[in-house]
Formats: sequence, structure tokens, C-alpha cells
Amino acid sequence: MAMMFESGLGFVGILVAWLTGCSLAARLMISQWALLRGLLACVPMLAMLWVLMRSAWPPLLRLRRQVEEVVQELFGQSKWWELAMISLAAGLGEELLFRGALQPWVASWTTPVVALVVVSMLFGLAHALSTTYFLLATVIGGYFGLLTMVFDDLVAPIVAHTVYDFVALMVVKRLVRDQQ
Repeated sequence: MAMMFESGLGFVGILVAWLTGCSLAARLMISQWALLRGLLACVPMLAMLWVLMRSAWPPLLRLRRQVEEVVQELFGQSKWWELAMISLAAGLGEELLFRGALQPWVASWTTPVVALVVVSMLFGLAHALSTTYFLLATVIGGYFGLLTMVFDDLVAPIVAHTVYDFVALMVVKRLVRDQQ
């Protein structure tokens, strides 16, 4: 079900890009440099995950419990390769929609900075389990949007998003398993 939903976001992104005249093809050129940028872009996000998993700050503890419950409920029986496929679908689907279609569309009638802020907030709202999760997802959405703006490609944010989601799912799933 998660695969269908996340993949569906990609199709919605392609449709929105087509309807608004935003070209995706030029920003989806796979190169070793774009792949490397995506992998390197994971480093700060994975460092943030490490800090979040060890934090004793009450809002982060509540967030961690919420995420653990959701991951257990949705992905508790999933194999590693299923988590990899879901992560790939999320990376592709969400980046095609938010950074590939919505960000350039909003920028076409405002400014790139306003588009970055608006679309990052929409990304945060789409992930809002709580206020804390909304804030963190908004920052991550801004990070992905900035990657897209600076390098004018979608490959790096897709790779970063996919790898981060996979690692985060594996870490949280293992944490839940170890607590049982």
C-alpha cells in the first residue's frame, strides 16, 4: 500500500509538471556526480538522525515514540528489500511532486526563495505526525529544495531522500525489535 501511495505521488508530480509546463527530464539526468552529491547530502541528515535517536529532550522522545509506533504498524513485517523499495518509491514520488513540479511552479508566480519556503512547508504538512515532526520535515524539505535549486537537478535530492528513508526505517525497525 505504501509503495502504491508513494509511487502515486510521483505520477501526480509528473501530471502537475506537465500541466504547468515544468520540464522534469532535464533535471533527471543521472550522472556519477549527481549520485555522489545525493550520497554526500545524506551525511548531515544521518547525523541529525543519530542525534535525534539519542536525545532526551521531551519533544524528541515523544516524536521517536510516535515514529516507532507508525513504523511498527506499517512496516513491522516488512523485509529489508521491501523497505528499500518503499524508500525508493518515496524518494522518487515525493521529490518529483514537491521539488520537481510544485517548487518550480510556485517559483514561476513568486520567487525561488518564496517557492522554497512554501513547498518546504507543504512537505512538512504532508509529514505532520506532530508539531515537532512538521518542523523537522519542513527543514528537511527546505534542504532537499535547496539541493534542487543549487544544482538544478532532482537526482541528488531523490538519492538523499531514498537513502535517508531506508536507513531511518531500518534503524527505527531495529530499535522497535530490540525493545520487544
